[in-house]
Amino acid sequence: MADVRALLKAKRQEARITHPYASYTTAGQLKCTVCSTPVKHASAWEGHLGSKVHRTNVIRMREEEERQRQVAALQKAREEDEAMDEDADGDDDDEEERADLPPGKRRAPVDEDEGAGNHAEKKRKVEASQSSAPGGFPQDFFSDPLRGPILLPEDDEEDEGDTAGAADASTSQAAATAAPGAPKNEVDLEYERFQHELLATTAAAASSDKRDAFERATVFAEPIAASTDIEGFPPVNAPDSAEAAPQELTGEELRQKKEQEDRELIMDRLLEEERAQEDADTKVQMLKNRIEALRKKREQAKAKKATASSKAS
Repeated sequence: MADVRALLKAKRQEARITHPYASYTTAGQLKCTVCSTPVKHASAWEGHLGSKVHRTNVIRMREEEERQRQVAALQKAREEDEAMDEDADGDDDDEEERADLPPGKRRAPVDEDEGAGNHAEKKRKVEASQSSAPGGFPQDFFSDPLRGPILLPEDDEEDEGDTAGAADASTSQAAATAAPGAPKNEVDLEYERFQHELLATTAAAASSDKRDAFERATVFAEPIAASTDIEGFPPVNAPDSAEAAPQELTGEELRQKKEQEDRELIMDRLLEEERAQEDADTKVQMLKNRIEALRKKREQAKAKKATASSKAS
């Protein structure tokens, strides 16, 4: 019997309630945070949640939270209104100060876009003045202009390049427009053969490059059957766990299973008996308290009656 009670106590300690309104004291006693009342054991927690006192306390707590949220929202809205009123008062004060100034001393409100435009325009003027001077120096950078650096105009270099290109072009054109009936020497014939061979080699290389590029871009492969199974999901053709054939238990396993079921049945009966005993003890205690209250009330009535009779006599 002692072993059964020890198992019962261990099972009761393992079953801890995880509920938003459930908490445990340092002694391990279950307690309701809404009602601030201790609960004897975990099996009585559901009954406590369904009691009228607990439901009333929960409704009262939610109403209090809603009222606090409304008060906080009203306070926040009031603070925002006060801040807006202060900003409006500050703008009115600024306008009054500008109106009080003489006409010649009034300051016009500065527009941010206009200020940004003026700044960009000044920057462009400075860059234009710097780029207009030779070498990137301002025009009045040197006190004596004769001592400044002598820069050659860029057009001279361009003209020289154009002249050289024109000379080459004229030379090649003159060679090309030579008289067709002029006799060709051996060097010219060798040069023509070299050009023909070079052009033929270039054309063959271009065609082979195109063919190689096409062959590399084309991929041939054998078809592969796609699987119907989806990753992360059970296979389609796998037998259902419920339809799988149950495994046969040996004699030892059957005996252990039966002992486990008997042990659980005994513990359930003990729990029911203990719960019934606790309920009976609670009822008896309530009746005793009621009888004691009635006895005290009767004694008080007798004392009052005796006092009244003594005063009357």
